[in-house]
Amino acid sequence: MTTTHPYAARLTCAATTAFAAAVLAGCGGADPVAGTGGTTAPAATKAAAPSPSKVKATVAKTSSAPPTTSALGAFPPVVSSGPSPVNAAAVRSAADLPAAFQCPAAPLPIVIAATGPEPAVTVCQSKLAGEALFLWFVDSPDARFLALQAALAKAKYVHAGPTWVAGGTIDPTMGQVGGDVYR
Repeated sequence: MTTTHPYAARLTCAATTAFAAAVLAGCGGADPVAGTGGTTAPAATKAAAPSPSKVKATVAKTSSAPPTTSALGAFPPVVSSGPSPVNAAAVRSAADLPAAFQCPAAPLPIVIAATGPEPAVTVCQSKLAGEALFLWFVDSPDARFLALQAALAKAKYVHAGPTWVAGGTIDPTMGQVGGDVYR
């Protein structure tokens, strides 16, 4: 079967990857077989029973690993990764970014609207970083790709988490922001 859209396969792959990551992130420490139902559960239970530690390790690795590609292209390589105090589960939209990065109410965060392919960005003084940061909300591999491109163009230092990309210009470590580091 052929398709008339050159990016259809990439979009399908990206959508499948995003869906799988969301499902794996949502199950956390839950039994990966418990919600499957149907007649395949006993067979899957038997296969997973001999090595439950391998199943849990795989789930943890998959849910924490950032995507590496989107339908728009490959991401730059992650230079390093570290823990982040930013609660990714609390960041559900761009409006959540200032609170997640501990930006004070005054001065007010500045929101710069999206222009063309460049996504909207919030700029605020982060207590976590000790400097003003560019903050992008990401909810898909394509949004992450665009945010990383914008961050690398605007900021000297770029860190990212599952639902956000942050760019700074002063401190290479960006204080306590953590996350995946890009250059």
